Amino acid sequence: MAISGGWRVLVGALVLSASVVAPATASADPVTCARWTESDLPGVEGLRTSNVSDAAGSYVVGNGVFRWGTGSSILIWKDRQLVDELSFGKHGPHASDVNSSGVVLVNAAAGFSGASRWQAGVYTGLKGWQGEYDVKAVDINERGDVLGESGGKPVLWPAGSDEAQLVPGTDESWSAIGLADDGTILAATTTGVYWLGGAEPVQLSGGTDVQVKAMRNSYAVGWSGQGIVRWDRQGQVSPVYTGAMEVQSVNSHGQMVGVFNNQTTVGMPAVWYDPEQYPVSAGTSSWLSVIADDGTLYGSYAYDSWSSRAVVLDCEGARR
Repeated sequence: MAISGGWRVLVGALVLSASVVAPATASADPVTCARWTESDLPGVEGLRTSNVSDAAGSYVVGNGVFRWGTGSSILIWKDRQLVDELSFGKHGPHASDVNSSGVVLVNAAAGFSGASRWQAGVYTGLKGWQGEYDVKAVDINERGDVLGESGGKPVLWPAGSDEAQLVPGTDESWSAIGLADDGTILAATTTGVYWLGGAEPVQLSGGTDVQVKAMRNSYAVGWSGQGIVRWDRQGQVSPVYTGAMEVQSVNSHGQMVGVFNNQTTVGMPAVWYDPEQYPVSAGTSSWLSVIADDGTLYGSYAYDSWSSRAVVLDCEGARR
């Protein structure tokens, strides 16, 4: 079933979710790496661009655009093989997230409204809160819960359900940021950014001067003051990442991929295994968008300003 812009959604019964529970801790023994091997991910003939938007377990999702702007494509890889390709005309939707069960979040094109879960060829449209049509999906966790917004308010679609549930304690003054595997939610309001799901909201230190750029389970990374930092589940902030110009992604271990500036090398992709450690150059000119929980890097290599291909970087001689 093809999905087009301007999806309409239906209203249904609403039940507060029990999925927002106590915080979990990140898994131990993260992999570090000093050198990577870069490879192409299989593509589709006729695509002008392809990139990676997320990776989880054996699944990777990305998006592409056909030559001459004739349409768009959602690309789904499993074990590095292209297992599905969803083609659309102009203003087609895009994939924004995936979990390790292969459930993909699909959002309508910019300027349109609508969101869906996709798995094994089946779409499940996500309904708005109290009949609202302005719906977007933000994040999916491992059990299939989806965090998003309906009419500008943070909502949750529990796994297996298409009915939106308003995130308790929020309204249209809040914006949804991320959803942990245990159901803890990261959301922002005019007074700052907060972890939601425990007895009381936990604010990320830094007050209103906080901009979260990426989140995964117990970690959030972004701007605070004059630099890029990392926050833990207690809201505590790290020192500023050495030389970080931009952040693209963080994994469950708190490892971050971003763009590095050491005054002589500006704008090169790098990995920070800890905020207090010097970054490791990724040794590539590709644009890196994702660091997976196993440390694998994903992104796109640009041939020129008009064309690119999706790539994966594997660690050579991983150590713990």
